[in-house]
Amino acid sequence: MRNPNGTPERQMKVTAVRWFLPFALLIAGAIFPCAAKADVEHDLQLWTPVTLDEPIRGKLRAYFEVAPRIGFDMTQISQLLVRPGLEWRQNDDLGFFAGYLWQTNYSNENSQVVHENRIWQQILSHKRIKRVAMFNRLRTEQRFLGGVNGCSNRLRYLMKFNYNLNKRFYLTTQDELFINLNSLEGGPQGGIDQNRYFVGVGVKTIKRSRVEVGYQLQYVNRTDEFDDQANHAIVIQTFIGLRD
Repeated sequence: MRNPNGTPERQMKVTAVRWFLPFALLIAGAIFPCAAKADVEHDLQLWTPVTLDEPIRGKLRAYFEVAPRIGFDMTQISQLLVRPGLEWRQNDDLGFFAGYLWQTNYSNENSQVVHENRIWQQILSHKRIKRVAMFNRLRTEQRFLGGVNGCSNRLRYLMKFNYNLNKRFYLTTQDELFINLNSLEGGPQGGIDQNRYFVGVGVKTIKRSRVEVGYQLQYVNRTDEFDDQANHAIVIQTFIGLRD
């Protein structure tokens, strides 16, 4: 009797298509806003996030991320994010996270500094098919912004592909879509908030540690009162303890 699920090769192709289609939709989400508005502000930036994920006991792990961002045509710091949390790693392919974020936003026009506090939760899944590692991340955030009353709820979905060239080097690409779930007076408005697309090359330095270098387009959708923002970032990101 023929296997109703098909050959392993066919199963692999079907799985790849299921992962690729949402990724293609995210890419379209990154391109569409750029074509929709003529007035867009551009900025050249440098992002250097460092992410640490280490075991505590059993399936419980500690998560910590620090992400300085140099903006204003790479002349001064524009943002600093510190994101601690906990992970329950169900298995090598599935993890559940929850934590807190403290963010500082700096202005280049004056000395004003705006702080943001967040509570966040996420699910991270991982699957490998031969040379390709695929990641899905769904994150929810409850944001409390300085000078704005109320809580802004935001949903983020990321899809990422790593393609191994050899045992150390790999190509990588990802896209992440941000959606505001509610509107606040004087704050974020409901709907698409931003989209980030990244492409680069990665190197595995030591066991379960890697560095990725590449280009990222961050497109921020603003209200009709302001021009949209397109940030062109050189990204150097370091991962320690996360999945290979």
